[in-house]
Amino acid sequence: MSKIDRRDFLKGCGVAAIAAGSSSRAFAYVAPPDIGPAAATNDTLVIVFLRGAMDGLSLLPPGASSPYRADYVAARSNTIIPVSGTGAALPLNGTTWALHPRANKLRDLYNQNRLAFIVGAGQAQPIPVIRSHFDAQANLEFGFGGGTGNNVGWLTRHLISGGLPAVVPLPATSFGSITASSLLGSSDAITMASASDYRLDGFHWSWDDVDQDVPGLVGAVSRMNSLWNGNATLLESAGVETLASLDLLRPINFGLYHATNNPGGYQPTGGANYDIEYNQDFADQLRNIAQIIKLNLGMRIATIDLGSWDTHVGQGNPTQSYDWFGNMVSSLSDGLSAFYTDLASSGAGNLMNKTSVIVVSEFGRRVQENADSGTDHGYGNVMLALGGSVNGGQVYGSIPGLGTAQLYQGTDVAVTTDYRRIISEALIRRMANPNIYYVFPGYSGYTPMGVFQGPDLPPVGYDQIFAHGFEGPG
Repeated sequence: MSKIDRRDFLKGCGVAAIAAGSSSRAFAYVAPPDIGPAAATNDTLVIVFLRGAMDGLSLLPPGASSPYRADYVAARSNTIIPVSGTGAALPLNGTTWALHPRANKLRDLYNQNRLAFIVGAGQAQPIPVIRSHFDAQANLEFGFGGGTGNNVGWLTRHLISGGLPAVVPLPATSFGSITASSLLGSSDAITMASASDYRLDGFHWSWDDVDQDVPGLVGAVSRMNSLWNGNATLLESAGVETLASLDLLRPINFGLYHATNNPGGYQPTGGANYDIEYNQDFADQLRNIAQIIKLNLGMRIATIDLGSWDTHVGQGNPTQSYDWFGNMVSSLSDGLSAFYTDLASSGAGNLMNKTSVIVVSEFGRRVQENADSGTDHGYGNVMLALGGSVNGGQVYGSIPGLGTAQLYQGTDVAVTTDYRRIISEALIRRMANPNIYYVFPGYSGYTPMGVFQGPDLPPVGYDQIFAHGFEGPG
């Protein structure tokens, strides 16, 4: 009989039942004992997933001087981003691309050479293209370049092979109601919708009580530890480890500072403002990530979602009074700007020099807009890379064009850069993990594009990925 993974059992069962916002749905992969570089860096990689398939041609439309502008204008009317007048796109220095006008804070980061765009990015395999959100997201997060692999996420394989120290308080965090598929199979990742909710406080009034006048009276939260101090069974070990995780975060005040209502709360630095107009949860989770990074808890991976990009109907444009897509762009721009400002001005120095953000979506939208003033599922898209060690102020990659003869299957932006190439560069240059062919089985031929700064290591892989099996209920 195979064993139940200790951490995931309690996270998936006990913690999900008693700690709001925490869940896990994975088994643990048993790693080959001989993989991993000598030591990982102390960098943090943040993956922002734009779920629903963001329209890259609206975030980053062809500018006025672009050779693609005429074909873009011919394909769009109700969703077009103009280059002059009301709602005009923001020109990007050194390129013929432009930026959605409500991404002005992203443009500021671009001008500071801290933000880069990659056009024609996406899943170079499988062929034919997956146009289902669910399947495409799974394919991207499992990282197999075709199919859904073995339900082990690519970030899990990175954590296994990345050479982390034996003891890391908080290696990975998945912000959301469920664990990101890229972290499936990891026993080191915790999942939470909000850091302030990741605690055991759901008892009666005596939960925290310690009464010095009544010997033996302690709060129930302290009694929890004694429940797991019997024989060293799998369940008790899981209890100890999970309580340790909860104990680590429980004393931290994740609420925003308020002189009267929350004087012990978190104070963003550098004038960073996480109070955004739309999708406040996204900004709050970015704030939580920044706070955890500042606390130096060893977090190497964080995932966060920004959904609602599936714009089949009423996508809008910046010349209209209601601009759904623009609202989403505003959330992304304002949230990432606050995050960067906060970490770049930390009292411990510019922590963005050790933090890299990659923004990705499952696929793009079709070039030709539909009859419902929206756009349908496409193929090639735009990726973003943000960080103090990003060679920003540039648009990387290329596309053949936007004319019908230049489009993939006559309808979609072509994929010319495999998304795994960008992530692999971050893993090698920023995280010091050369095992990218292990992280992305089936991927080959990696060469750096130059998006990230850092030393290059020869990319390698291991054939043992399936040789050691899985732990799981049996």
